[in-house]
Amino acid sequence: MHLDTHHVPRRCGDRGTVVVEAALVIPVLLAVTVLLVWVTSLGATYVRLLDVAQTAARQAARGVETVPVPGVDVDLDEVDGLIRAEARAHVSPPLAGFGDWGFTVRAEAHAVPEWGIVAGDAGDGP
Repeated sequence: MHLDTHHVPRRCGDRGTVVVEAALVIPVLLAVTVLLVWVTSLGATYVRLLDVAQTAARQAARGVETVPVPGVDVDLDEVDGLIRAEARAHVSPPLAGFGDWGFTVRAEAHAVPEWGIVAGDAGDGP
């Protein structure tokens, strides 16, 4: 007796299920990938804003005018004897169709004022 191991009976209801599953899963995987890229860009934007805030705080502490950065709003003020710089930028989703939906990323930095050094008063040096 010889068994035919190469012939597998097919059920009629299973035809095309792989195509349907792929059609449903591929857009979900694409959306998750886009979301991960956007979250990564939010982190990169935060690091960039932190650098801008640190530079603005240092420049303001030395009495130097800050250079504006395109797309970034920087606020300077003095809090408890420290120069405080806050940098903000709006980050939109990577795909069109979300309108004005997005996040405002903020970073803050502080610096000690160096007014004596800026004014030329270095103290009683040797």
